[in-house]
Amino acid sequence: MSEPETTDHESEHTPPPPEERGAWARLHLWQMQPVRDVLLGLGILAIFLLGQATSVVTVPLLLAILLAYLFEPVICWAMVRFGTARRATVSGLIAAIVLVVVIPSVIGATFGAAQIIAFGQSLISNYDTVSTIAAESPSLEDAKQSLSDQGVGGVWPFVLEAKLADHESELGKALDAADEWVADHQDEVGQTIADVGFSIVNKTVAFFGAIFGLSFMGFLTAFFFYFVSTEWVQFKGFTEGLLPTKNRERILDLLTKFDAVISGFIRGRITIAFIQAIVFSIGYFAIGVPGAFILGPVVAVLSIVPYLALVGLPISISLLWLEGHTGFRGEWWWVLGAPTALYFLGQALDDYIWTPMIQGKSTGMDTPTILFASIAGGALFGVFGLLIAIPIAACVKILIQEIVWPEFKKWAEGRAEDPLPLER
Repeated sequence: MSEPETTDHESEHTPPPPEERGAWARLHLWQMQPVRDVLLGLGILAIFLLGQATSVVTVPLLLAILLAYLFEPVICWAMVRFGTARRATVSGLIAAIVLVVVIPSVIGATFGAAQIIAFGQSLISNYDTVSTIAAESPSLEDAKQSLSDQGVGGVWPFVLEAKLADHESELGKALDAADEWVADHQDEVGQTIADVGFSIVNKTVAFFGAIFGLSFMGFLTAFFFYFVSTEWVQFKGFTEGLLPTKNRERILDLLTKFDAVISGFIRGRITIAFIQAIVFSIGYFAIGVPGAFILGPVVAVLSIVPYLALVGLPISISLLWLEGHTGFRGEWWWVLGAPTALYFLGQALDDYIWTPMIQGKSTGMDTPTILFASIAGGALFGVFGLLIAIPIAACVKILIQEIVWPEFKKWAEGRAEDPLPLER
């Protein structure tokens, strides 16, 4: 007898063979693709969180790897040019960085800190001078002349005028009220000054602690840099050996593109920022801005993101105005014009000389991408995030352009199946 034929409806409900029943139950969790995807994402997040928690070590290590990557062309050039071994070349490079960068930076930062302290003292001294002259001078002209004789300019003649103005002046009334309050609350003011003194002592201790921490971080960075740089060839070979053989050529092609973008941006922008730090520091010092050797490097670091150095313009104008210079440096046209001219000079040097000469053609890292990546990385992971934000943004952008977008276009044009199907 022939076996009865089964209908399609019956075949759909035919149970699987016994050997296939419960096969999923014999799988480990990491053998299930959805679980593996979730674990992969959690693992990447855990690496970032662990890196942030151990930033005292990870930040110097990342800086060392970044510096080894950035200085590799310099090391290779020096080895060929002077015929030295890699270890000797790296040692000489570290010594050169200490002599040319670290020591001048420490001297400049110390001088800048001294300028800031002197600036704070001059603010108090200038206000006391204005108050004294306002109380003793019979007329505004005599008061201004006396103030000029004592070498105080900038914003202080306007403060003096406000203190001598009649009661219709809101600023004059506010200054008079402040003087009366100080006279009526001398004990409280004295206690506040004492509290401020204790706070300054505490902040001074914290400052020296921060200096020690930075010095220790610098030592760790130099330590890691030496060993990473001397073993850079082996390091590259080791990382290439970790790549899967099946997709190695494709991955190396992507890594080459990563290198072109990252090295073009980071090497170029850091070199330009170093030059801009010298330009802005000398420029601010020349036009009379206090704290020039601190403000200059800060503005130069901000210039890594194009046009973000504009933040330094209102700060430099305010500091110059409050400094109280006499002569032409105390005139309003100098206070407004000199920092503005310096900013546009620095920006023009960046746009038309440093960038074409050092960075070359566009790296594909546009300003919105850099700004978003920097803010997001810093907000999520602090200094650790700032170090990795721009390289990750560059790599993600290339991955989208080279892999995700072409596949999406194929699917949108009907030339490929849905890359993320809900059913199979």
